Amino acid sequence: MQKSTFKLTKHELDFISDPIYMQMKQKLIRNFYDAMHGMGSWLMHTYYPNSKQTFKVTRGENYLDMPYVVLDTPQLATQHMEHHLRMMLWWGHYVSLQYFIRVDEQTLGKMNLLKNLPYRVLTTDNLFNNNLEDADFTAIANINTINFEPNQLTKICHCVELSELENLEQHVEEFMQQVRM
Repeated sequence: MQKSTFKLTKHELDFISDPIYMQMKQKLIRNFYDAMHGMGSWLMHTYYPNSKQTFKVTRGENYLDMPYVVLDTPQLATQHMEHHLRMMLWWGHYVSLQYFIRVDEQTLGKMNLLKNLPYRVLTTDNLFNNNLEDADFTAIANINTINFEPNQLTKICHCVELSELENLEQHVEEFMQQVRM
C-alpha cells in the first residue's frame, strides 16, 4: 500500500472541519437564485411585455472556479440573443449586467452616447465570456478603436459591485434605460 501524501495546514484543517462556510454559501446562492426569479418576472413585465418567451435562472458551481447564478431575460436562444439581458452573480467578484446587441452604424452611434459611463463592450465573438476583466472586453469609451465585423453580435456590460446588491434593481433599471436600442 502506498502511503498517502495528503497533508493539510492547520488553517486548511480548520476550514474543512467547519461546515458553516458551505452552509452559508448554499443559503446565499439559494437566496440569490430566488431573488433572480423575482427580478426575471419584473424584467419580463417591464421590458419584454409582448415576448412569448419567459426568463431562465441557472446556477452552477464552476465559472472560472467560482459558483454563479445567471438570469437570462428573456431566455437566451442561440438563434436570437439580440436585445436580451443577462445578469450574472459571480461569487467573489461582482454582478454583471450584459445587454446583447448587433453592431451597425446606428448602434455605434448610440454607443458613442454612452462613452461617459463605466460600461464595457465585448470585442470578440465569445458571447459566453462573462469575465468583464478579460482582455475580450474594452471600455465603451474606446469603441471607435474596435473593428467590429459587420452585424457582429456583441454585448454592452456593466459591473455592479457585491456591496451594491441592495441597490441591484436600481442599477438594472438605469442600465436598461441607457442601453436599450
